[in-house]
Amino acid sequence: MDSRQYPSRVALTAIGRGLLATADLGREIVVEKFEGPLVKYGQIPDDEIRYVLLTGGGDWVIPQTNARYINHSCEANCYVSGTREVFTSRPVSQGEELTLVYNGISMEEFLKGGASHRFWDERWTFVCKCGKPRCAGVIDRHVVICADDSNSRNVYLGVTKRKGRGVFARRPIAAGETIETAQVIVVPAAQWSSVATTTLYDYIFQWGWDGEDAALAMGYGSFYNHSYAPNARYEKRLESGAIDFVALQDIAQAEEIVVNYNGRPDNREPLSFPVEGEPA
Repeated sequence: MDSRQYPSRVALTAIGRGLLATADLGREIVVEKFEGPLVKYGQIPDDEIRYVLLTGGGDWVIPQTNARYINHSCEANCYVSGTREVFTSRPVSQGEELTLVYNGISMEEFLKGGASHRFWDERWTFVCKCGKPRCAGVIDRHVVICADDSNSRNVYLGVTKRKGRGVFARRPIAAGETIETAQVIVVPAAQWSSVATTTLYDYIFQWGWDGEDAALAMGYGSFYNHSYAPNARYEKRLESGAIDFVALQDIAQAEEIVVNYNGRPDNREPLSFPVEGEPA
């Protein structure tokens, strides 16, 4: 069992026990983990059928941790990663209930064509009481979770003197603000050799939990230029099949938005092509 102390606690909610945040949390904070015995579907006891989680290996985990008390919301503030850890998907306030989309299928899983989104056990069906504006009412099937898109109101595609196309701010953007959420097309590792020798090579992001796949970002995602003094950074959202571009500092209207291709804003490793200000 995982003995970590998570920033969460079990408490009574309007619909029974639930999991609450014990502090103000940012996005991508681990708040719990699904841990417990792994069983085949036919071995799941009836009284555990509404708590189980399908693992990447095809087995089901019967949670023995506080993760079993996380309630459903049609506009959840958490998601489960490939390592069965529960991450916040947005900032959460102290005392706020932590929730998951019980019937959610990640874009990654959907695109892989897994069987889980085609199978629904009637014992999972229930009337939702989350009260959110986009509440589905009755939860009786799987849905694909898509990232929100705020692209065109924030940025536009322009040209630079030395780099060709680039992405520019359509309006002033504040530090910490999400500039764009770009959906991605994943190139599996087995297909990489067919892409590596094409023009797409210059627009690809490393992708996957093991980093062996690649991804082509849609929207403006593949047009952000590189800089060792970036004013923005990118965050990969593997579960959602998307990349967030986030402002590191205030960005003025019409200013070019640049990121460090190495991933971390302070990473000074040389790239495979010469760039202005490249380390010696």
